[in-house]
Parts: sequence; structure tokens; C-alpha cells
Amino acid sequence: MSLIELYNYFNNEVADPRTNSWFLVSSPVPVILATLSYLYFVLQCGPRYMKDKPPYKLKGFIMCYNIFQIVTNAWIVYALLEAGWYKDYFLSCVHEERYMKTPQGYKFANITWYILCLKIIDFIEAGVFVLRKKQNQVSFLHLYHHVSTVAIIWLSNKYFVTGMAMTIPVVNCSVHVVMYTYYLLSSFGPSMQKLTAPVKPLITIMQMVQFVILMVYSFQAFVPGCPGVKINAAMIIVDLIINFVLFYNFYKKNYVEKKKHN
Repeated sequence: MSLIELYNYFNNEVADPRTNSWFLVSSPVPVILATLSYLYFVLQCGPRYMKDKPPYKLKGFIMCYNIFQIVTNAWIVYALLEAGWYKDYFLSCVHEERYMKTPQGYKFANITWYILCLKIIDFIEAGVFVLRKKQNQVSFLHLYHHVSTVAIIWLSNKYFVTGMAMTIPVVNCSVHVVMYTYYLLSSFGPSMQKLTAPVKPLITIMQMVQFVILMVYSFQAFVPGCPGVKINAAMIIVDLIINFVLFYNFYKKNYVEKKKHN
């Protein structure tokens, strides 16, 4: 099989016919270009541009961005609940058609596409770090988390839109509503940051708990008789393990070790 035939096989023949013609899904090129542009800006172009410039404050933009994230993530959770996720797929192995061409199946597919768009918009965060000259926040954890999330959501749009898979965005987006609410409150200044400071380590703990819950949930795809897509589950489990380790190291370094030295 030639490279062209191999590309055609994976890009068209085995892809989800419901989503395969959609913008950002029909070809991997737009998402790859967006990811490479993001990495180039935050690692090379942005720091070079900001080298001799004072940091931008961007306070108004940051507040609007946090509100956007709260509203959008809350809407995704609501949309999945309204589409019947809780009733039909909550913590259960359900036999379902792989490419479910039903109103519910198309709702799940549409919502997954909106999640892909949202995760690409998340790239803005590291750009804001660069423009505010907070390059230390452009960590490997931050870059890996956002790049790997976009890659997995793209693959999910392309091949794995199932009702069972919707549990992951429900949990993740719920966590993000809490997280961005914390960020929004913290953006109101030092007095509010003092009030929210005790919550900061709890946000990281909440994220780690999320990873554990989703790992346990994804493992059910390997239970005999469960129709979950095993390739997708394995990919997600590996990514969750990596994220858990990175977030645990961040928590240990920034909260446990600092507390010992204080």
C-alpha cells in the first residue's frame, strides 16, 4: 500500500462519515498548522517580539476570556445532558452503533466538534503568558496538556464519536467551569487573590482527581462484553497517566515542597 493509499484509507475510508467532511476534521492539515503556529509563537516568535518591550497587562481581555470559558464549558455540559448522555451512557457499557446516525448521534458529533474548536481557542492562554512576559508559565506541562488535548479531540471527531465517550467532556468541562471561575475571581486584583489563594492548590488536586476518575471510566472498555472502542480508550488512558504525572509533579513542587521550606 502506497503512502497516498494509506492516507486515503485512514483519512476517508475508516473515518466517521458523519463528521469526515467537516471543517477542521476532513484533513489533519489545519489542526497541525494551528498547533505548529501555536508552538512557534509561544516558544520562538513571541518571546523574541517581547524581548525589548514592556509586558502587556491585558486585564480586560483576560476577564472576557475567563467568562467565555465559563459560559462555553457550562454550555457543553448542558448540551450533553440535554442530548441524553446522563440517561443513556452515564457510567455504563452500552451497545451502540459505531457511527450512530440518529438525532442523538448527530448531537454528540456536533458537540464534539465544538469542543475541538474550544480546545484550539485554548491555545490563546500561552500566547497571553508570552505577551505578559510570564514565560515561566509556558511550561512543558502547559504545552503538552493543550497540544495533546487538541490531538485527542481531533482523533475523537474523526473516528470515535460515541455516547460512552461523552463522559470525558462532561467531567472535563465541569472541572473547567470551576477552574475558570477561580481565574476570573483572581483577575479582580490582589485583594481577591488573597481570598482565593487557599483554593489554588485545590484546583490542581481537582484536576488530578479528574484524571483518575476518567482513567477508571476508560478502563471499562477492556471489560469483557463492553463495546467501548479499545484503541480510543488506550490512547486516552496513556494521555491521562502522562497528565496525572505532570500535574502531580507540579503540585509537589509548587505546594508540598514550598510548604516544607516555609
